[in-house]
Amino acid sequence: MVGNGSGEDLLIGEVIEGVASVSSVDEVGDFGVQLPEINFGDRIGNLQIWELENTKEEEEADDEDEENYPVDDYDYGDYEAATITSDTDLIAGGSLPIFLAEPVNTFVVKGKPAILHCRAAHALQVYFLCNGDRIEQRSQQQDFVDPRTGTRVVEVELNVTRNEVEEYFGRERFKCECVAWSAPGQIRGRPATVEVAYLKKHFLSPPYSLSVEAGRNAELRCTPPLGVPQPKVYWLKNGSPLETITSSTPASSMADSIPNEVSSSNSFLRTGDGHLILGEAELRHQGNYSCVAENIAARRVSEPAVLTVYVNGGWSSWSGWSDCSTRCGRGVQKRTRTCTNPVPINGGQSCPGPGTQRVECNPPCPAVDGRWSSWSSWSACGPDCSRARRRSCNDPPASNGGRPCQGKDVIVESCSMDRCNALGQDGPRVFKEATHGIDHRNILALWITLSLAAIVLALTTIFFVRLMRRKERMEALYGVARLDFRRPGDLAKSVVSKNDRSVLSVDRRLEQVIDESNAARMPRSCSEHHYDVPQLSLPSTTRPSPSSSVARSSCRNSQRGRGLSDNEESRSSRSTCQANQESTNEEDDEHDEDERLGEDDRSHEDSGAFIVRAVVDEQGALLVVPEVGVSMSIPEGAIPRGRRHSLHLAVLGDDSLRPGLPPGLTLLSAVVACGPSGIDLVKPVILQFEHCAELRTGNWELSLCSNLTATSIWRKVLTLGGEPINLPGQPFAQLDHSGVFLVTETPSVYAVAGENSVVAPGLAVKRICVAVFLSRERDHIRCHLMDDTKAAFKLIVEQERRLGGSRIDYGVLGFRAGGSPLRIDLEDRESGFVERQEIAHRRIWCSTRTSVRRSFRIEKTVGELRLSFELRACQCGFEEQALFLRIDLDLMKRNSSSGKRTTKTESSIILRGKNSSRTTESVIPRPFRFSKTLRKQLCQCLDPPSARGNDWRMLAQRLQVDRYVDYFATKASPTEHILDLWEAKHQEATALADLLNHLRLMGRVDAANVLESRLGPWI
Repeated sequence: MVGNGSGEDLLIGEVIEGVASVSSVDEVGDFGVQLPEINFGDRIGNLQIWELENTKEEEEADDEDEENYPVDDYDYGDYEAATITSDTDLIAGGSLPIFLAEPVNTFVVKGKPAILHCRAAHALQVYFLCNGDRIEQRSQQQDFVDPRTGTRVVEVELNVTRNEVEEYFGRERFKCECVAWSAPGQIRGRPATVEVAYLKKHFLSPPYSLSVEAGRNAELRCTPPLGVPQPKVYWLKNGSPLETITSSTPASSMADSIPNEVSSSNSFLRTGDGHLILGEAELRHQGNYSCVAENIAARRVSEPAVLTVYVNGGWSSWSGWSDCSTRCGRGVQKRTRTCTNPVPINGGQSCPGPGTQRVECNPPCPAVDGRWSSWSSWSACGPDCSRARRRSCNDPPASNGGRPCQGKDVIVESCSMDRCNALGQDGPRVFKEATHGIDHRNILALWITLSLAAIVLALTTIFFVRLMRRKERMEALYGVARLDFRRPGDLAKSVVSKNDRSVLSVDRRLEQVIDESNAARMPRSCSEHHYDVPQLSLPSTTRPSPSSSVARSSCRNSQRGRGLSDNEESRSSRSTCQANQESTNEEDDEHDEDERLGEDDRSHEDSGAFIVRAVVDEQGALLVVPEVGVSMSIPEGAIPRGRRHSLHLAVLGDDSLRPGLPPGLTLLSAVVACGPSGIDLVKPVILQFEHCAELRTGNWELSLCSNLTATSIWRKVLTLGGEPINLPGQPFAQLDHSGVFLVTETPSVYAVAGENSVVAPGLAVKRICVAVFLSRERDHIRCHLMDDTKAAFKLIVEQERRLGGSRIDYGVLGFRAGGSPLRIDLEDRESGFVERQEIAHRRIWCSTRTSVRRSFRIEKTVGELRLSFELRACQCGFEEQALFLRIDLDLMKRNSSSGKRTTKTESSIILRGKNSSRTTESVIPRPFRFSKTLRKQLCQCLDPPSARGNDWRMLAQRLQVDRYVDYFATKASPTEHILDLWEAKHQEATALADLLNHLRLMGRVDAANVLESRLGPWI
């Protein structure tokens, strides 16, 4: 407003819309002229706001902001309003120019230039001075004369582009100041800073998902991305803006005071640095929270953070005690509570403690009065001419304080006169004759019955004896043809040396044991094949020659009578152990009623064996028994060229063939037999089987035991970690978490045993499988404890199948060395009664049986159709690692699988060569991946030592077969043996691709190219 001399106000108008307010000028004279209104665009506050268009040019400029403009700590106190000179200064200001409007701090937003505006009075010329340089060409100048005051007003506008700001590399920011010039002199205005506005894309600290308990504090932290000007931070909940209370106090100093300051109606508080604090979490606060950072350049939204409010469960009140489970005597009362106050929500913890309480009750039983039984019949008259009859107070007897029976229990009366007279005249003689007559008749009937029974028993025995002899003669009539059948034209006779005869007899004794164990499970072939086809799926049908054969019927007796041999080897060896079936370690087991089998069950106790056979030539073979996790790989070239050998692989299930170990040692694997022993091998074979040791650093001392004679003599042939060097024929064992890979040139019977390490005593742990079976009569629950291997489990399942049992459930438990017994509890889930059995530590640790068995008898009551039990197995002192098995029995269902016999045994044999690619039950494709030529080329690349160390030693390390590298160093071609072992370990489809990657990571491009050129780039 401009005032005239009379005091009236005249409207000058808005000088700059949105930037400067209307100024009042006092005492300007008699002139009052309204100045023209000039708009230079929409302005809000002190900053120029332009419409943000999402054009391609702006997006590219935005991306450039991410890299080119780091943010310093700016002081935004410089951004003040433009200075407007009053009308009084305009008129009476003298001859020097006066600024009516000065430029303000502004920003270049994306592709839009910043506009600086300056207006001065009494000036002949107005221009901008940016960073010391005068700019006149790009500025737009307008001037006019105020008709009221006659004052010359000059207005200048300057556009500052993004390139100008970015191309300035001065120490200070890009600044421009307005200079007004007139004849008396010039004046300079306050400098205005021009910056490029931007906002980076990535938050310095985005909010993260949080889970908080109901009623607790929660904080979602958010640090916005770097930007100029400083971005404003606010929050979204499920995509909608969140109303918050803003506080300038930092979040760190408010953590303890927030719950008392925030009302229940609005629980959210936003701190000065942008964090979101929730005073008291409720279920309604759950949702997706996003942090939003916004300035004039851009708007950034963080990834949503999920806030989950969970509720821990709480117990309801206890219910009333139930009635006693029995009317009188010992019983159980129980009460229950539920985890519903509140119910756990969103993963909250369940209620701690039991939901059921049980107490014993013993209601008094009512008194029962005794009652007499019926009178017996009268006895015969005695010499005193009297007879008697009796009764007993047992219908029922008096109990619980009841009254006994009243009256006499014997009545005596005199006989009739006739009997008394007869007895009186010749009484003793008549009575004696009558008694003798009755005795003679009873004895005669007894003798007749016994005679008939003896005749029937004798006939039955003769029948079974003749039947068994006929069966033996029928079995002896047939056999399998000799695989080394000679043509009629070949008249050369084979000569067997003395040493060969001993080896041959050993193999025949071992094969006889395998045949006897396997005879009850597998069918025999009754045909002979005089052509060269291997018996792939058939069990052992080859019988020893008459000179070395042993009668089948005496095999078991000979096994039980075995002892230490008299040879030098058994007398001098310190690492020899004997499988004594009558050892003192099992004396308690022999007298244990829980583990004793009935006479009917002993006929089914033979565990049998799993065996596979094949005739193998120089092409090699892979023998697999998948049911028990055992395989044997015969590499190519292991059999001498031009020769063929009949090989077998078996898992022996007879307990008499298991080694009897000294105290402290425990068996960790099945007894695996491969053979025949004494076979001439050019390269070692790789035998794979499972073990049950929990391998940790230094907790086990493992040994490999061997039985070369199929007798009770077992020898420790290898100690893992203490292998000697450069011994001919020394085996090599590579262990992983659950398997043993044995590289040996001496086929034999092998097993892995272990004992607690001296370095870490008490830390040895073996995995045992707890399997629960139901008997055929459904009145017993049998619990088997065995090694956690497929072989042991399969043997027990077969044994239970022959007994008619059915499997219920099974689990795995860790069993520690240290002497603590194993406790098995069977709890009735309905009544709460628990039956407990304990097994001594040595019975499990030093057992020579496939499994240790415990039985629980089930007492069924009338009307019960379903029973529910819980079996808990744990080692004393380690109850927190207990194994729980739930047993639900339906007494209406019968065991449909009892009595069925399955003779099918799945096994696989993979043979190489054109004429021997048959398998028995299943086919494993491409068991051998390397041809002879490819293997030779790889050996030529990796066998020579390398200065970089990327030779066969690094290959063994990469393939994780470097437990004992010195073994490969003794071989002519270490790479060949490493590849044989790797090929036996890895049968998966991606094995070749993994090997190719290992070669490339080793830096052996030459070996990788050889492998890729031979097998193709698609491996």
